[in-house]
Amino acid sequence: MRQASAVLALAASALILAACGEATVDSSDVTASSSSAAPTESTASSASTTTSASSASSSPSAPGSPQASSASAATDGEQPAREISSVPDQASRYSPEEQKFLDEIRNKGVNVEGVEDQLTATGLSVCDGTTFTRDAVAGQLVEQRRTNLDPAATATLIDDTAHAHLC
Repeated sequence: MRQASAVLALAASALILAACGEATVDSSDVTASSSSAAPTESTASSASTTTSASSASSSPSAPGSPQASSASAATDGEQPAREISSVPDQASRYSPEEQKFLDEIRNKGVNVEGVEDQLTATGLSVCDGTTFTRDAVAGQLVEQRRTNLDPAATATLIDDTAHAHLC
């Protein structure tokens, strides 16, 4: 019975793959404009010069023409891709209260790296009067060896810190 169902599953998957159709693209399907490389800085500046010159004239460009696409790119503020030298500063995804909560727990001997979301959610649940999540997370932190405190002390730390910063 198992062998028959395995053969049936294999046949069904073969039919599904066959029904997907052809995934390759013939060269006749590709247009010349889609295969051209991205414009360089000088091409983009000459295109914006051409665009401003054509917008000054009274003849509108066709929607699919290169002038129309460069005009919309110029008005949208888009630029060609360029290499960056450094990563921009990232804003903290935690509120100042949540950050203080996490910092105090970290300073009291708990490794919060990677479990920040879980801890902030637990702290907010403490503010709502729920303690079973706090107790479970405290036990989890101890079992994961993220702290040297016992589960009761860790639960008290989460509770006190949540009331100090989040509630």
